[in-house]
Amino acid sequence: MASIMDRIRMIVRSEAGDFVERHEDAEKVINQTIADAMVTYASLRRELEPLVESETQARDRLDTLVNEAQRWHNVARKALLAGNEADARTALSREQTTKERIAAQQDIYQQMHEITNKMRAKVAEIEDGINQLQAQSARIKAKEAAAKATSAAGEMSSGLSELDRKEQDADWQLAQAEGQAEAQRMLEDPFAELERASKAQQAAAATVPASSVDDALAALKAQVAAEE
Repeated sequence: MASIMDRIRMIVRSEAGDFVERHEDAEKVINQTIADAMVTYASLRRELEPLVESETQARDRLDTLVNEAQRWHNVARKALLAGNEADARTALSREQTTKERIAAQQDIYQQMHEITNKMRAKVAEIEDGINQLQAQSARIKAKEAAAKATSAAGEMSSGLSELDRKEQDADWQLAQAEGQAEAQRMLEDPFAELERASKAQQAAAATVPASSVDDALAALKAQVAAEE
């Protein structure tokens, strides 16, 4: 079974669009991974706390020994300045013993520091992974929203196209019906159409502007005068 970090890396390294295509419910997969990562993060934080405390104690103990060694060194120096070589020798002996303890404590502290830093790195890694998952989730939501908007726009466009087609069909059917009615009228009374056309021509002639008639009359008069 893949570890939580393997799952996080798989999701984060995937393109948002590709991840959505590969998973039926991509958002649910990410949300579940985030939830699992949060559980792991909380567990690691609990493990880190006592390690930090032990590291701090080891460091404090080391600092105490360093200060103690320095104190014995100062005692030896003062005794030597006072001409008390025996006391100086005793102080230096204790300083040496303290330095040996410092070396041992330094190893203890170094080990605790390394262990604690490894745990710190794990906590930081999964915390960063959670942040990346949340960012990936936001990108996927944006992709899905864009896809839905595009789909809705396509459906609307398709609906408008269907309305246009239906309107064109209706216009065609109306024109066809009008043509059939006209043909039927001509078959029923072939002279009726001629009569209607004649009446239409007469009506058009009746509406000829007076100026046109005046121009025609003047032209005719000129023609007659030229013939005389």
